[in-house]
Formats: sequence, structure tokens, C-alpha cells
Amino acid sequence: MLRLINYTPQATIVRLLTIDVINAYLTLETLSLSGGFQDPRLLLPGWIGIATTLTVCYHISHQRINIRKETSTSVNVFSIASYMSMVALLAHMLAFQPDYPTMPVVVHGSRLWNDALHYFAQIKGTIERERAGL
Repeated sequence: MLRLINYTPQATIVRLLTIDVINAYLTLETLSLSGGFQDPRLLLPGWIGIATTLTVCYHISHQRINIRKETSTSVNVFSIASYMSMVALLAHMLAFQPDYPTMPVVVHGSRLWNDALHYFAQIKGTIERERAGL
């Protein structure tokens, strides 16, 4: 954000609007993958994913910037504490609400995992048949 001071006001507005559009699109995609638009209870996992992504991006981008140690330490502690509390809340909701819906990304991931296992089993069977035939 400090570099935006060096640009003209028009260039700054264009850059900020571009960041806003990208952020809105990524938020929309994350919330739709988590299923937050189908069931409001799935908004929490979506926001946990967004918060995790933003925290990782923050830590990656601030490795190159020299900021005061006190600020860095307090941000690290706050981000870890907020992340752990969000994950604990999600785990509590999943454990104590049996009718909690599954996220679409989990359903798709499970389906992809099962398909991959099936394909690997087919490949392994083909290899074993060819070895037995030799």
C-alpha cells in the first residue's frame, strides 16, 4: 500500500479497483466451492479458507518488508490465534451437529480421490497381468 503513494491518483484508483475485482471474484469462487450459497451454515468453512489464504499471503509478502519486530510478533500471534479459534469452531459445529451439510469441494475431492484409486488399481492389475503373462 505504501507504493501507491508514488502513483498518480488515477493510477492508484485503477490499481485499487483491480485488486477489489480480483478479491470479489476469488471470494465468490471460494464461497461457491464451499457451498455457502446453498446453505448458510457452510459460509464459515468458506471464510476460514479465505482467512487462511489471506494469512498465508500476508506472511509471504511480509518476509521481504522490514517492519518493526513488535508489530510482526503481534500480527503473528493474532493470526495464529484467530485461525485456531476458527478451526475449533468449525470442528465443534461438525462434531455436534449431525445434520451439518457437506461442502461441494469435499464431495468433489472425495470423488476425485476414489476415481484416482480406481485408476491406480486398474493400472496395477494391468501390470500384474502382463508380468504373469511374461
